[in-house]
Amino acid sequence: MTTADIQHKETSGKTVTITVDGEPVEVPKHTTPNAVLGLAGIEVATHYLVRITGRHQHSFAGRGEEEITVHERETFVSVSTGPTPTA
Repeated sequence: MTTADIQHKETSGKTVTITVDGEPVEVPKHTTPNAVLGLAGIEVATHYLVRITGRHQHSFAGRGEEEITVHERETFVSVSTGPTPTA
């Protein structure tokens, strides 16, 4: 095993703690939006993930299987794709 292989293994296995809908979730540093939702206990068939950075929102709607890199203490929210109930 080369040094590059060892470094890749170390970084690909690293986990970080992020928040999804205000709850802490431990996820792999290199993951997918759908995997983040699943680890947060959120149904991927009816939700998509949005990354919150300051006042900016980065939607992963329609890109749930795209590989992303997440960082310690990042903030995400889930958005339902279903109908909005009315009062």
